[in-house]
Amino acid sequence: MRWLLLLASLMMSPLWALEGFPQAALQDDKTQEVKNYRLVLSGLKRNQATTYGEHERRLSGKLWRRVWAVEDRVQLDTVIDYYTQQLSDSQVLYQCRALDCGSNPFWANEIFRNARLGGREQNQFYRVALLEDPAKQEKTLYVLYIIERGSKQVMVNLDVLTTTDAVKEQADMNALIQQALVSSNGWLPGLVTDNGRINEQQSSALISYLKNLTPSMKRRLYLLVHYYDASHMSDNIQCSQRLAEQLRLATFDGQFELNIDGHGALTPAPDNSLQPALRFIFWPGR
Repeated sequence: MRWLLLLASLMMSPLWALEGFPQAALQDDKTQEVKNYRLVLSGLKRNQATTYGEHERRLSGKLWRRVWAVEDRVQLDTVIDYYTQQLSDSQVLYQCRALDCGSNPFWANEIFRNARLGGREQNQFYRVALLEDPAKQEKTLYVLYIIERGSKQVMVNLDVLTTTDAVKEQADMNALIQQALVSSNGWLPGLVTDNGRINEQQSSALISYLKNLTPSMKRRLYLLVHYYDASHMSDNIQCSQRLAEQLRLATFDGQFELNIDGHGALTPAPDNSLQPALRFIFWPGR
């Protein structure tokens, strides 16, 4: 009888469902139509005692929200890996971890409206992932928030939002940049130059994203500009250093200056186009 009930529940589950962690008890499970779902796609800002996401979207659609309480003594990383592995085929629109996610009360009380998600800000994880179905013109968003409470218990909130609203179109470059920064090193998209100078208007998405990174990310992030167009290496190095200085000034937020240097053509171009390119590396925090 138990086997039949399990089979029936699996048959009724949507194909895009994620499995709950095996050692977790389901605390909440509800589905509802929403018209003003608040989707955060960036780091947080605070102004006049109000915390908010620098980039947010308000969406309508069908929301399926589940909340789990994981058994005691299960490691936070184990839970995070379990859910993120199920999202390996999706596009990451935004992700943060620990203090880079900012205020835990903001997520618990304002976004998910669940005081049980209160916990230690150094032990939190947030990811927005996207799957698209062109045949149905639908998008499925996975909004995952995992927090370790002061009692060491891990709580998981998973929102699955099915919507036809524009999501990726208005945040496309932000999504590509965020997806790149999930790695510890690589190439960043969004740098556009004209005649050896950064076109700040066409590079505005990249500049804005870098300017709005959290202070802890800025301290760990190192950027290298590579210029390839000149015939002599010394000219490539000189131009890349000029571009680096321009990008450093453009991304300065009045407090933190990014670590940016120019390395000319000393590293092969990422796509053989010989266009100016921006490489990054996150140096481990101490």
